[in-house]
Amino acid sequence: MSKIEEIRKTFAERLGVESLDDSKGLKDLGLDSLDVVELCLDLEETYNIQFETSELASFQTIGDLFASIEKKIA
Repeated sequence: MSKIEEIRKTFAERLGVESLDDSKGLKDLGLDSLDVVELCLDLEETYNIQFETSELASFQTIGDLFASIEKKIA
């Protein structure tokens, strides 16, 4: 399993969903801005990646978040 697949699986488990739809809005999944920050902090700690504060506020969909993650771990 690649690192991005591992992250997607962990993220889906935390959200209690079977799979992640990249077009789904984070708010549609019940995530507010604090939830997104907490999830990203966990990712930073676990996978040694860094998010800019402005970047965290820009994530609207699952796809936005994972596009950023993929760039950071590539």
